[in-house]
Amino acid sequence: MKARALVAWGIVFLAPALWAGESVLYSVTEQSVAYPATNRPVAVSVAEDKTDVFAIDPETGKKRLVFSDANAEFMIMPGGRTPPGIVAAGRRIFSVAVDRQAWANGRQSMMAVYELSTDGSGKARKVFEVDNFSNLFVSPSGSKIGYFIDGTVEAYMIRGTATGKLLRTVRIQSGTIYGEVSAVAWAPDGERILFSLGLSGDGDDTFWNNPDSPVGTYVMREDDAAAPTRLAPEAELHYRAPGKELDISEGATLIGVLPDGQYLLSDSTTPLYTLDLVKKTQRSIPANEFLGTMTSLGSSSRLSPSGRQLALTTTQNKYEKQSKPTVTSTVSLWALELESGKPSKLLSFAIPDTTRDFKGPWINLIGWLQD
Repeated sequence: MKARALVAWGIVFLAPALWAGESVLYSVTEQSVAYPATNRPVAVSVAEDKTDVFAIDPETGKKRLVFSDANAEFMIMPGGRTPPGIVAAGRRIFSVAVDRQAWANGRQSMMAVYELSTDGSGKARKVFEVDNFSNLFVSPSGSKIGYFIDGTVEAYMIRGTATGKLLRTVRIQSGTIYGEVSAVAWAPDGERILFSLGLSGDGDDTFWNNPDSPVGTYVMREDDAAAPTRLAPEAELHYRAPGKELDISEGATLIGVLPDGQYLLSDSTTPLYTLDLVKKTQRSIPANEFLGTMTSLGSSSRLSPSGRQLALTTTQNKYEKQSKPTVTSTVSLWALELESGKPSKLLSFAIPDTTRDFKGPWINLIGWLQD
């Protein structure tokens, strides 16, 4: 049997209101030894990171530095090295980070969630400490943060961002609902949470057309008042077209929810489409030709708060045969208009040879910042 490949996806759920100013958030990280030495009381030669967070206006192409940990006592743990650790909601940014001195002393599990300033000042506020994590996600208002304890996929934790207080632990799996969680996020009302389940292996239940398969997208109340239920039968989430054969080994990837309630999805044969589960209508985004053979936009795309644009990254690899073969990559950041399907390249970022001791720099798409 074919093993099902899991792809983490970043869902953005939209509130009814539209915002005029929207900038794409991304981070650039580079690694060096003992960087910077002045950030801790004891100088130790150890590989560390510096992460700069930028916002770029897709209309003008103008970018600005939003935050940098260059002079902070902590080091941001970027999505490129750990599960997604920087998230944004509205005008707020949160990140998982580790104390630089603790990192130098080998206590790399001593992490905390910080709220980052967005004015370039480099100021930050510790919200709460966290011992390993995955799938960090934030409520639409930014008042609550959820996350999984790394290695635990049966439940997630929810904390308030004002005090860092643990509000509740929510169980999402049971004897009938089980699998590998690849993402979780709040719905626009801030009360419901959606998450996806997948399976890998050789069992028949890895194929979603099996009635016993748990593969799919689920919804539940944040307070765990009711058991999770499917958003819709998995077959209804895929794009259907004459002559198109559905891939039963890959679930549909939910990217976001549009202001009119339609869902923005991607599957293995149609890179981007909208789906109205009430009216039972669908629309393929005109940019599918541009997206080409991309089988999933989940981890490489973020929907804007207004629902008008999709930020995404594409990667081109260049192979060179030398005495020691090298692979260099160019990552491009795009803003895609969903109505017209028109893509606009915001920037390109060259990544050095990744076949050796890769130390960066590298780039990660975070999401959107409301101006």
